Amino acid sequence: MRCSEKVLYVNGNIVTMDAEDRHAEAVLTCGDRIEAVGTAAELRPLAGPAHREVDLQGKTLYPGFIDTHSHIEMYAAWVAYAYCGGTETMQEALDILQHHAGAHPEQPVIMGYGYDDTATRDGRGPTVAELDALFGDRPTVLVHISIHAAYVNTAMFRLMGVDPDKPNDNVEVVCVDGRPTGLVTENMALRALAQLPPVAAADLKQGLLTAMQKYNEQGFTSTIGGGLGLGGIDNAMTLQVLGELEREGKMTVRCHLPFFTTGYRAAKAAGLLESPGSPYVRLHGIKIVTDGSIQAFTAAMMGGYPTRPDVRPECIVSQEDMDAFVYEAHAAGQQVVAHGNGDGAIERVILAVEKAQKRCPRSNPHHLLIHCQTASDSQLERMKAVGLEPSFFVLHVWNWGDRHKAIFLGPERTARIDPCGSAVRLGMPFSLHADTPVLPQMTMQSIHTAVNRISRNGELLGPDQRVSPLEAMRAYTTYAAAMTLDEANRGSIEPGKLADFTLLDRDPRSVAPETIKDTAILSVVSGGRAVWGTLKA
Repeated sequence: MRCSEKVLYVNGNIVTMDAEDRHAEAVLTCGDRIEAVGTAAELRPLAGPAHREVDLQGKTLYPGFIDTHSHIEMYAAWVAYAYCGGTETMQEALDILQHHAGAHPEQPVIMGYGYDDTATRDGRGPTVAELDALFGDRPTVLVHISIHAAYVNTAMFRLMGVDPDKPNDNVEVVCVDGRPTGLVTENMALRALAQLPPVAAADLKQGLLTAMQKYNEQGFTSTIGGGLGLGGIDNAMTLQVLGELEREGKMTVRCHLPFFTTGYRAAKAAGLLESPGSPYVRLHGIKIVTDGSIQAFTAAMMGGYPTRPDVRPECIVSQEDMDAFVYEAHAAGQQVVAHGNGDGAIERVILAVEKAQKRCPRSNPHHLLIHCQTASDSQLERMKAVGLEPSFFVLHVWNWGDRHKAIFLGPERTARIDPCGSAVRLGMPFSLHADTPVLPQMTMQSIHTAVNRISRNGELLGPDQRVSPLEAMRAYTTYAAAMTLDEANRGSIEPGKLADFTLLDRDPRSVAPETIKDTAILSVVSGGRAVWGTLKA
């Protein structure tokens, strides 16, 4: 699109999300930028005689939504495998996996993902013997929905270098009666994933196109990645494919990509983290995984788990290593993106950032604490003081809330999981995410949950942690833009900013709160191009 090409969007409810929260009826774009916001009468003379006019038909236009944590390249690579989520029984998931295996004899490793054990009537995952009976000598891995655990068969154990017939001293290889059960967690689950054959560049490219369309369907124009290199996907290939897609004009989601700890130093040494990047790809920051997952019983919970009092997981990263990683990135002007579910892990991250700020003060570094599900108010206060901002996985309230109350956390801790309300009371910006491919992107359900906090069974969990629709929308726009370190260019509809828009059939701020989830996402504009939905036609 040439810079001289102007598009005037009229007859809409333009929600600018600027500092004054102004609304308008029209917006004028020039190329990939916003030129002016106001009334149609004001903007038509600025548009000139050759402009193109788009009638929004009274619909609501927001700044393009920004996802602050997901794994888009992992999602793209896993398109080739079997999605086993949403099943009512374990057998149903195994049937899906077995059908996939039969349909893909060319795949040397069978992989399914998304399996949610405690959502099934069985309440468990398959044993090594059950997987062996179905898949024989073909290495097989069924990934837990959290991606922090997996179920493997004997052939996969052998690929991983684990003797399936002997006790294992590694706590991440779960054993009963002296033999591995088939369940592996954390680093051992990642080792299982590392046995997947390398994804071909052409397949990754097609997978990314599919993934970006799925993100666009949910209103997204930007994403912050979950750590390049996580899950064994080759970084060089990912960057090569993203570069090709951008040169071909096929990128529709702007990607802000930190490196997983294993690749961060090499990327820094190569100078990859110093560049401001291209319009659609920026490499910046380090991703640190501090603990596991609450629903896999691997999160570092100080109070443990009520139904599993024998389980007290430690953090994956020692305090010493955490301090070193955080300080190295912080002192270099890089963004720290740290995963922390349990309050023990959250404490470890906060301590590391506090030490780094004391040694090397930085104003508003916009470090991120991903998930931050069980943070106390005092922990949030300390986070605010050092520029460590939460990206909450608030969909847990809806999807796992009933199970958190009954199985994982108990009533009291469940009532304040993902404490968005506390963040608002502290004057603290926060964002929201779905951690795709843990859950599919479901933006309106996420916003709805932040406002209503209703579980799948219809129970209100933690009414004091509800937030206003305005705050929930900020979590996907202005607050999220600051977390991409690019609030000067995105997050609000203002002159000079990128022409990234999300068109809705109504304004979630103007409807009954209990109907927010029914809001339809109609179209997405990325850099002045209608890339998905009604405006693309």
